[in-house]
Amino acid sequence: MPKESLTITSSGEAPKPATVRRKRQKGDGAISLLDVARAAGVSTASASRALARPELVSENLRIRVAEAASRLGYVANAAARSLSTRRSGLVGAVLADPADTLAWQMLAAAEQCLSAHNLGMLVRVASAASPVAVCAQTLVGRGVDALLFAGSGRTPGRETWKPGGLLPFIGCGQTPGSGMPSSETIEQRSLALARAYLQQLGHVHVGIVAPRRVDDADQRTVSQDATIAAEQVDRLDDADAVRAGVRRLIASGVTAVVTLSDVAAAAALRECRAVGIAVPEQLSVIGWGDTALARCIDPQLTSVRIPASASGQAAAEYLVATLSGRPFTWPDLPLKLVIRESTGPIAGEAAQRST
Repeated sequence: MPKESLTITSSGEAPKPATVRRKRQKGDGAISLLDVARAAGVSTASASRALARPELVSENLRIRVAEAASRLGYVANAAARSLSTRRSGLVGAVLADPADTLAWQMLAAAEQCLSAHNLGMLVRVASAASPVAVCAQTLVGRGVDALLFAGSGRTPGRETWKPGGLLPFIGCGQTPGSGMPSSETIEQRSLALARAYLQQLGHVHVGIVAPRRVDDADQRTVSQDATIAAEQVDRLDDADAVRAGVRRLIASGVTAVVTLSDVAAAAALRECRAVGIAVPEQLSVIGWGDTALARCIDPQLTSVRIPASASGQAAAEYLVATLSGRPFTWPDLPLKLVIRESTGPIAGEAAQRST
């Protein structure tokens, strides 16, 4: 086997063998932006824009560059990009309740949408010790470019977490109005839909089981209407707390109960069975979310179907458009009341209790 020749340079250093030099020139397998640009047949500048600011390029160019990057296994240097754009490339997300399956669906859809636009998500979960506004403050301190709120309750006003700040923010299921997210939430629209149906059935006095607000969230989710009795609990998956609230609502004379969770509605049905209240003959019960649970309990649950994934995607798309300075048209996110066995017309003893 022939030996490799070495040459002494003027500095007195011995260079690496030719085979080693060739290996270093080829690199350690890392793919550069130049490689992506060549594979896509575009300039390096165009490839950079397509990956970092896809909203600034044509759809055809974005797809070509994205496919080339995926094929080559290119991974962008997020730290370098944040230095050049003065943005972190992160959206902070606040989850109001870890037991809220619909909120998780919203976050999953939002994350997928943000990822398609080369944005990451940093999630904080709210609690009694760390309410929504505090979670938002923490995320702002981490340098996120925008905030997204998922779960029950109105999005807290900017003044509660970033005085004078201009950071874009939105709550899943909300649409912005007058520069701020509107106070009309999916919850309020759901309650209005449920109440309208119950009124058609003859129910006048309605009870609501809703989550207790731990910060400055809008209390209008629970109506101040005198015909509505409200019970607030710390967690809607706390069956004992929900059942205690339902007992008080039944004692107050309501003929129907609306809960902001199918899990809470299941607890309400269990309480009715325990105290001998027939559903729906004596009390109608409506849940929220139309989850699989609604079809698995007896009686099957009337529930408001929520477009959770579509709400999360719309909120993410709004933030992407806002960050890039583009207008955004909100899609129609209709709610649907799925009527099953847990609701019926007011009659008999229920009618007497309501008068």
